[in-house]
Amino acid sequence: MTESLAERTDSFARLVMAIRSELAALDAEDAASIEAATVAKTTALDTVARDVEAGAMDRPALEEARRLNAEAALKARAKMIGVERRLVAVASGAGRPAALTYGRNGRWAAAG
Repeated sequence: MTESLAERTDSFARLVMAIRSELAALDAEDAASIEAATVAKTTALDTVARDVEAGAMDRPALEEARRLNAEAALKARAKMIGVERRLVAVASGAGRPAALTYGRNGRWAAAG
């Protein structure tokens, strides 16, 4: 069964909705919701990729998806940095020395 162009275009809307769900899950800081939303986004991306290969194109939806995905990536990175900082604080509070990392300048430095 072949999908109609209207049905294929809906994949673009589903991608935008999946990324919005991912943003909401990141805001809620719910790990299970983040994981589920990320799986839904990946599935939607695969569907959109197939639809683009088949000739469907919804440029405004793709631009919105790109913008929202960049926002989600920034939020996820910010949360990771916060977690890393808390882990360093917990480790140092437990009497463990800070981990050493190899920095961009080619020198070893304490993480955090």
